[in-house]
Amino acid sequence: MLDNWKGLAPEKNFKLSEESGREEISRLFKFYESDLTTLPPEVEGGADQVLSRLLSAIREGKIELADNDKTGDLEIIQHLKNGDALKFRALQGKDKTRLENAADPVRQMHLLAGILCGLGEDVITKLPIPDLRATEAAMSFLLIMA
Repeated sequence: MLDNWKGLAPEKNFKLSEESGREEISRLFKFYESDLTTLPPEVEGGADQVLSRLLSAIREGKIELADNDKTGDLEIIQHLKNGDALKFRALQGKDKTRLENAADPVRQMHLLAGILCGLGEDVITKLPIPDLRATEAAMSFLLIMA
């Protein structure tokens, strides 16, 4: 049904091939020791959508992964439309406990992003929607897979 509307969406300008994008996501899986085979069936559809959005953001150059030489962690760097960047440190157990009071999944993503970049939830909620979409894709991955 949506095929009639696809021509209205802007053409995506990919900087990376699909294979290169998948290799980057593979780095996240390895770092967090994520296992798709252990996901509950009710989460699988959502996980597939999260991975598709994250793959798109990586291929477009909105999201990149970088090794932190000091800590050995894998960081997520998001390039914003205005030329700025947000750097998200690796997720730790203490970060997940700070999300316990946020029952709403969208709020959890925004809160987690604010925690991991060190700028707070308010900065994340003020991002323009195109930037916020990429942030939410990365944080959704962390919430589901890590």
